[in-house]
Order: sequence, then C-alpha cells, then structure tokens
Amino acid sequence: MSTQLPLDLEAADRFSRDNFIATTELAALMGVLLHRDQWLSPHLILLGPEGSGKTHLGHIFAETSQGRFLTADDTYALDHGTLENVTYVVDDAENASEEALFHLCNHVQKTAKQLVLLTENQPIAWDVHLPDLASRLNAMRIMTLPEPDEDLLIAILNKLFAQRAISPSPDFIDYIARRMDRSVSAAQKIVTELEHYANGRPFNRALAKSFFEQNSDLFDADV
Repeated sequence: MSTQLPLDLEAADRFSRDNFIATTELAALMGVLLHRDQWLSPHLILLGPEGSGKTHLGHIFAETSQGRFLTADDTYALDHGTLENVTYVVDDAENASEEALFHLCNHVQKTAKQLVLLTENQPIAWDVHLPDLASRLNAMRIMTLPEPDEDLLIAILNKLFAQRAISPSPDFIDYIARRMDRSVSAAQKIVTELEHYANGRPFNRALAKSFFEQNSDLFDADV
C-alpha cells in the first residue's frame, strides 16, 4: 500500500443529503421525515443519542423544505413577531427558549408548516416550566434514531477517509470500528487525529493498533 500524506481538506456541505449514510432503518425514518404531507400533525420530535444522525437529518429536512435550521442559542434571539412562513428545525431543543418553542408550535400550526425538534432526551425529562408547552410536547409524535451499529460506523469511517483522499485497508477500518465509541462525532475526531498521526505511513492494522495504544482516551473504555 502506498503511503499517504495528510491533506487539509474540508468536506463541503457535510450535512447535505449526499453525505448522509443510512441504514435501512435510517432510510425509512428519513422517508417519513421528508413526506410532510403524511404527518399526522405539524410537530415532530427526532430523538436519539449523540452521533445518531439527528442534526444531519434536521439539516436535510430544512434544506429540502426550504426552512430554517436553528440552534438552541438561536431561539433566545428569535423575534416571535416576525416569524417566517417556513418550516423550522430546532437542534438541542431541550436547551432552547421555552417561549420560542411555544411560539413556533403555534406559528407552524397557523401557517400550515412544520416544526422538527431534535433532542437526546424524552420531552418528559426536559423540566419544562410552561404548562402549555409541556402539553404540546407530550402530544408530539416521536421518531427514535438508533445508536450507530458497527456496519454503519464502518461506512462512515470509509466515507470520512475518502473525503480526505485516504484509502485504508479493510482490517484497519475493522480494528477502529470495533473499538471506538458508537457515534459520528467520535468517528470524525478519530479520523482527524489519525490523519495527522500517520505522518506518511500506510493506513493498515499496524498503524491502527499503534494509534489505539497511544490514544485510548478516544476509544470505548470497555474495550
């Protein structure tokens, strides 16, 4: 295998639909998300652990529906009197402004648009203080995203390395995937660190083993 040098390549549109790697289950969830005409109500919650693809799906939904993607911090500066006639996505929704979420719930209902909330926790655990918001959250449909499995992590690792023009050996990918935390964020951090750690060496199992031994804090503590 030829040696490969690290390149500072920044993947464009990393939250685009083309860059979303989906299992059969995730593809089915995306199908429901993107068929807004089949929703039972204008409100939807995407629930899943860190790295399960919530934020990526939220960006895809906002892009395909020509809507607005908001972080939790964005909601505290939101002007409730000038809300646009578009769909909205709120990331890290449990930390968003309760007042903003309440107004967004009502706004999309009046304008026949949709609101998607992204969260790692069930709404009942949000410690909501506005009773009207709590009742709306409890009535929302929840779609649960699974933790990435090993096959998905392998696909994600291969894609991340390909974006950097790196072609690791299969046993290299297998070694990393079996030991890393099951999240996209962990995969991104490991790939970035490995790119610089390699320093011209081939991306094979020997490199993966050496990297693991020196950077065990990046991997699952149970391994």
